[in-house]
Amino acid sequence: MENDRGFRWFTSFTGIASSAALATCALVVAGPLQAQQNSLQISQNLPRGGQTPVREITSYQMDGDELKICKQRGNAEKKCEAVGKGYTLGLRTANDLYNQGNAANAEALYRQLIARYPKQADAYYKLGTLLSAQGNMTDAIAQFRQAIQFNPKHAKAHNDLGVAMASQGQLTEAIAEWREAIKINGQYPDALNNLGVALLRQGQKENEAEAVASLKKAKELFVKQGRTQAANRVEQILQEFNSQSSES
Repeated sequence: MENDRGFRWFTSFTGIASSAALATCALVVAGPLQAQQNSLQISQNLPRGGQTPVREITSYQMDGDELKICKQRGNAEKKCEAVGKGYTLGLRTANDLYNQGNAANAEALYRQLIARYPKQADAYYKLGTLLSAQGNMTDAIAQFRQAIQFNPKHAKAHNDLGVAMASQGQLTEAIAEWREAIKINGQYPDALNNLGVALLRQGQKENEAEAVASLKKAKELFVKQGRTQAANRVEQILQEFNSQSSES
């Protein structure tokens, strides 16, 4: 049973968020896609003589190994052409779509990549972060598990799985995932932060030393990475813990 230390700052983890994970890992699409500078936007023809402008909708899809850009204006037939090949290009494009606010096309492309390349962990992971950002934790957890199945050393998948589990009240299971993420990468501040916060939230005296050590290391790494805001939040947590400890 937890003690009375229901830390106010536990309402959300200061660790990695799914949408941030996607943004961090997104790559600039190179090659043929650079010629399509406005291809991820919805464009429209200029109206003529009071006519209603016809919107042109652009999307991307995988067709086997080929990545295709598709355009459709009004009720006209959708026209697609290949712009490149392979999993890497498809994943980069899906990341860019998501970062530009086109979550629907990004999700569709991630799912197409998974269907075509079912053993590629990052496609599951990216889909999981997208679903997590949308609040679909059940499906997000399933995608993170798939990513880990194909790459057990995927530290970010373990961390984000922990965050999703914690949001569902599965704190003990979440702690196990953060421990695994740290085991894989001992210099992972987000997982260290999440572990420290969770251990304090549990309120077990025997875990306090580990919690504080994890938070201190997380703060140190955040500072080294130039993530000042995250480091300041961790410092706030430590100060509040010390204050409550001195009062008890």
